[in-house]
Amino acid sequence: MRLDICVDDLPLKTAFRISGYTFTDTPVAVVTLSDGRLQGRGEATGVYYLDDEPRKMAATIESHRERIEQGITREELRGLLPLGGARNAVDCALWDLEAKRAGEPVWKLAGLERVAPPVTIFTLGADDPAAVAEGAQSCSEARALKLKLDGELETDIARLKAVRAARPDVWLGVDANEGYTRETLTHLIPHLQEARVLLLEQPLPRGNNAALDGLNCPIPIAADESVQGLSEVAPLNAM
Repeated sequence: MRLDICVDDLPLKTAFRISGYTFTDTPVAVVTLSDGRLQGRGEATGVYYLDDEPRKMAATIESHRERIEQGITREELRGLLPLGGARNAVDCALWDLEAKRAGEPVWKLAGLERVAPPVTIFTLGADDPAAVAEGAQSCSEARALKLKLDGELETDIARLKAVRAARPDVWLGVDANEGYTRETLTHLIPHLQEARVLLLEQPLPRGNNAALDGLNCPIPIAADESVQGLSEVAPLNAM
């Protein structure tokens, strides 16, 4: 087995803003595994708030080059690399290579009976209200939108109104990226209802989930930053 690793910096068409961050490019760690006949390819961007970034991923993978090139299964990989982008990139490459060797799509190798095209959610950054309205209108083919919020309550409310006015037909979710407190969230919820928001993602900072106890929120709340592995799912289920 031959392992090749590189980091590609993919420039974004426009700056992408979320709570506390603005992204102008997306660096990705790219892994290619070759058996001399076929190649499997995988990539990962990592998690910026955990300092799991592509160049560190590439270094982690490189440190295990000898073991990977000896031939490694996906199960063995779980014991070799820690949870994170490096393992994800190699895992994806192994899936791709295995599928090519078998002449079967990955979903069949995973034991699924059938697959159907998923509805893709188009994400709008936390730009000014006029810009997010324009963005919502420009993707007229999208059936589902996710709007990034940044914790600035009045501006977020204006963004909600602008997007819903531009696309009254669409499924709408929001992602606060940890930008809210319990108090400011209580003021936001009525406006989420008014805009017919159907999913609220990660409103409070990671580790502050207990502050949601007793919150009157009829909108489903999804965890993102609060769940970094299976071990963190059970505590949330107990809430």
